[in-house]
Amino acid sequence: MSKLDKMRKYLEQAIEINMQSLEEIKQQPQNQIDFMGGVREWYRCTGCSNYYKEIVQAIKLAEYKYPDSDSVWEKAERIKDEIVREKLSLVQL
Repeated sequence: MSKLDKMRKYLEQAIEINMQSLEEIKQQPQNQIDFMGGVREWYRCTGCSNYYKEIVQAIKLAEYKYPDSDSVWEKAERIKDEIVREKLSLVQL
């Protein structure tokens, strides 16, 4: 299994959508929701979807030689964003 696959597998299991945060976003004025691109996009692009601890753990599990490098973090962030989008697409709003 590749390092990217290890990160993806861990993050798929570790990332959970915070339904309370989604509900709080839905309570905002509609013009603000529209400005942010909708409830899902607001959640995805704000601190609601930070998942810092999960990313750190995924990088450790993948056993990268240079875990603090920008390229490793960019890969992990990209995978995290993909998974958050996938999971948000399954949520009924």
